[in-house]
Amino acid sequence: MTTAVRPYEAVLLAPLWSLTVHTARRAVRGRTAPDPVPPRLLAGAVAGFTLSVTVGVPAVRRVIDAVTGVRSITALLGHLLGLAAITCLTAFVRRMSAPPGTAPPPAGTAAALRRRLPLPLATAALCTAFLLAPRPSGDRDFLTTGRSPAHVVFWGVFLGYVLWGVTAVAVMCLRHHRQAPPGPLRTSLSLLGAGAATAVVYAVHRGAHLLLRDSGIPLFADAVVVPTTQLLLSASLLLSVAGLAWPSLAEARRVRAERRRVRRLEPLWRLLREAVPEVVLPLPAGLRDDAGLVRYRYVIEISDALLALAPFRSGAVEAAARERLAALGFSGARLAAATEAVVLRCAIARAGPAGPGQQRPSSPGPAADGDPLGWLELLAAHCRHPHVRTVSAALATAARDP
Repeated sequence: MTTAVRPYEAVLLAPLWSLTVHTARRAVRGRTAPDPVPPRLLAGAVAGFTLSVTVGVPAVRRVIDAVTGVRSITALLGHLLGLAAITCLTAFVRRMSAPPGTAPPPAGTAAALRRRLPLPLATAALCTAFLLAPRPSGDRDFLTTGRSPAHVVFWGVFLGYVLWGVTAVAVMCLRHHRQAPPGPLRTSLSLLGAGAATAVVYAVHRGAHLLLRDSGIPLFADAVVVPTTQLLLSASLLLSVAGLAWPSLAEARRVRAERRRVRRLEPLWRLLREAVPEVVLPLPAGLRDDAGLVRYRYVIEISDALLALAPFRSGAVEAAARERLAALGFSGARLAAATEAVVLRCAIARAGPAGPGQQRPSSPGPAADGDPLGWLELLAAHCRHPHVRTVSAALATAARDP
């Protein structure tokens, strides 16, 4: 009796199912997109590969065989799912690599038939060969036990289809990898192309086993070919999963970075929003989840508020703040940010409840020569510093006293 889950399946199932859920959610959310087909093709490819591996798990295989009463039915299901997945993946890569504005061939044309007929023809051939082939029990490997002509037809059709599909994917990825700019897209194409190339090796290795398994060559003995093909299959699927998931992972990383920046800017934005509420414009509800847009709006509104408070800045307050903060141990960029935070708090106090508007302009705060966003983040961090609050309160009180 084989184990419930083999090691290579344990390695594959978690990333495959995670990517399946992710791509399915994106396909559902993209139903109203201008071109909803690519997300659907991607979701179909990932789901096909995932289900193909899942039905091959010994524990699942035994249940399906027992329920259906057909020995090795999961071998047929798994390979049909693999064919469907390769078809979706090939169509997805072809669609994404086509020049902008390229439409798929119209239905009924020779080009459309060439793309649509291979899958139903291969499916019919596999089903026929499966029905004619002697089938082992569900715990025996369908590849290594069959010697009949029907077995040869089954594996010949399947491996030929796999070889055709993954070769097309590998060629398209290699061609467009050279044209893609450095970044997530190029990395994705590299990983996907490597996965397709590994799948080519997998198909050739299995085909060589079918031809040479009775030759006595140790490399093609049944005891060697099963773990070897499992290793090649695992490597191919993991590389393909990484390639398909890479753009989403890169985007998720970018979004997390944007959200961190929004959180860093938010204290300063809230402080200025209370002092100069007119600079804050309403943001539609549908755009509030876009961290990049929120960060962009924060920077603009903070900059507008700083300009509005410029007439209430005081050179004397700035000099006194720098002297006191330096005595408290601030230096360098921290001293500059803390000084600006004190000047800003005192300007808000001077503006009072009526807000800015009637005073004559004076010089604005220090400009950030290198990284304006980094400067605002540093300023936001120091606006909440206890020493900044203490010095600001003292200087604001001194400015009000005669």
